[in-house]
Amino acid sequence: MRLHTGVQNRAVSPVVATILMVAVVVVIAASIGAVSLGFGSELKEPEQVRFMGETDVTLGVELRSWDYNGRDTEQGDIDHITIQYDHGPTFEGDEIGSVRVQWENASGQQGELTFVNPNKFSSDTQQEYHNGVVGNFSTGRFTAGDQITIRMVHNRNQKDGETSVTELGPQYVESSWNDIALSGNRPFFRTEKRYPIQFSGTRPINLGDKVTVTFFGPEQTEIVAETTATAKSFESTPEIIDAPGS
Repeated sequence: MRLHTGVQNRAVSPVVATILMVAVVVVIAASIGAVSLGFGSELKEPEQVRFMGETDVTLGVELRSWDYNGRDTEQGDIDHITIQYDHGPTFEGDEIGSVRVQWENASGQQGELTFVNPNKFSSDTQQEYHNGVVGNFSTGRFTAGDQITIRMVHNRNQKDGETSVTELGPQYVESSWNDIALSGNRPFFRTEKRYPIQFSGTRPINLGDKVTVTFFGPEQTEIVAETTATAKSFESTPEIIDAPGS
C-alpha cells in the first residue's frame, strides 16, 4: 500500500506542476496584453457579446484624387479593411471610444493605427501636420447584418506635401480620405477635413501581415469586439476617388 501511494503521489506531482505552469503563463499573457493596451488592470470584459463575420484586409484598393507630383497611378495609397457584423447588439457610434488596427509579421515587426471617435474632437481639434481643424464630423450605427469599411491612407508613393514619405518616412497619415464607413458610404466615423489618426510603428501594413481590429468602449477600458485577418494585395487597378466626406 505504501509503495502504491508513493507512486501515485509521484504521478500526480508532475500533473499539478504542469497545471500551475499553464496558469502562470495565462496570467502573464493576460498581464502583457493589458499593459500593451495601456490600460493595466482597468481593462474590462465586454458586457455583451458581438460576433464579427468575414474580415478582409486589402492593400492599395483606392487612390486619392489629390494630384501630388510623381505618383504612380498603378499603386493605390488607400488600404481597406472590411468587416461583416453577423450577430449582436448595435454598435452606437457614440458608444465606441476608438477603433484600433494593429499588424505584425512573422518576424515580430509591428505597427498600430487608431481612429479616435470624432465625438471626442471639438471644433478646435487640430491636425498634427497641417494647419487647420477637422471641420464637421459625424458618427453612425453599425447593426448586425451590415458591413463597415475602414479606409487608411499611407504616404508610400507621396513625393511632396506636409506628409510626404521624404518628410515622415513610410506611414499612415492624416487625410480627408481616412474614414470608417458603413455600407452605402454612410458614415460610422467621419470628418469633413483631414482625420487626425494616431500612428505608431515603422511602416504601414504589408502583404501577409496578421491584422487585428479592436473596438473599444467610450472610456477605452472595455474591448467591445475584435477580429483578425491576413493582409492581401489588391489585384486590379486602384480606383481614383474623392474624399468620402466631400
